Amino acid sequence: MPPSKPKPSEIAAEAKKNYIPYIRDNFSDRWAPISYLCFSESIPAKPPPRYDSGERMNELIYHARFAFYQRDPVDLAIEWAAGESPIPVIMPAHDKRPGGDWEAGVMSPEECLCRRSNLVATLTTPGTGNSSPSNYPIPPKAGIMSQSVVVFRNGPDKYEPWQEYKSLPIISVCPVKRPKLNHDETKYAFKDEKELMKDKLRTALRIAVYYGYTNLCIGTFGLGSGFKNPPQEVARMWRDLFLKDSEFVGHFNDVVFAFEPPEGPMEASSSSSSRGSSSKHSSKHSSKHSSSSSSSSSSSHSTAGALEIFKHVFSPAVIHDDYKGSKHSQW
Repeated sequence: MPPSKPKPSEIAAEAKKNYIPYIRDNFSDRWAPISYLCFSESIPAKPPPRYDSGERMNELIYHARFAFYQRDPVDLAIEWAAGESPIPVIMPAHDKRPGGDWEAGVMSPEECLCRRSNLVATLTTPGTGNSSPSNYPIPPKAGIMSQSVVVFRNGPDKYEPWQEYKSLPIISVCPVKRPKLNHDETKYAFKDEKELMKDKLRTALRIAVYYGYTNLCIGTFGLGSGFKNPPQEVARMWRDLFLKDSEFVGHFNDVVFAFEPPEGPMEASSSSSSRGSSSKHSSKHSSKHSSSSSSSSSSSHSTAGALEIFKHVFSPAVIHDDYKGSKHSQW
């Protein structure tokens, strides 16, 4: 009989009791367990520099490229960096509780990462000069930058400990949660919720630019059963911010969208890129098991479906048609 899957609550308890204190006591000089609350309106991105004539300084301006993977965004970002400049992951955060319900059985991205890293320790430890004594509750148009989150084990499939710890930056922003949608659940019913969601994405990008990151890894931010934002609408928001918004055009090089259901790795991994280039980078034993398998399968299909929507929205033909005739059509 194969070993039983570890319980999330037990993994969380072990992280809280053993790993997080150990990392704090032994690695703080290398990976400071601190974070900073960043207010979006205080850090607008400045356009890339131009010559006095107005011509772009091409060597300082990036042309964003996109890739899509069925992978855990944290694992992908760590592998992608591979000892070079770290790659931040944009993480959907709980607005009131650091790590959300990470000590329970919730399997959302933030909770899963907290069980395998010291993210909770960074979120609850504002750095010197932080704008507030506490990062919580996170204001609607703000996010938290944790530049050195230490990951010490695999994800929720087995939670196997790593012999060598890894670190990466995490940008924590709260997506809009369960907005009111139209009858077929493909669009926002209310304009203000759509605009607020776009402000959330804008906040994450402003934090990335402020801290000097040109490559990004983005997971299912605001998608899935926990948040239920419409994938096509969210995909178009990301695309328009990267390719059409003058505040962000030229700031980003490689952007990876990495979607994986929280239950664990997909059976098959796939990737594709848009704009002609990509980024570096058993039998059922009980009715309970059957129900769990069905839920996992449904989540996998939902995640894969969202990824296909993103690929379509970012495809060159769709971008060309949507931007045809605009001043951005020659990018």
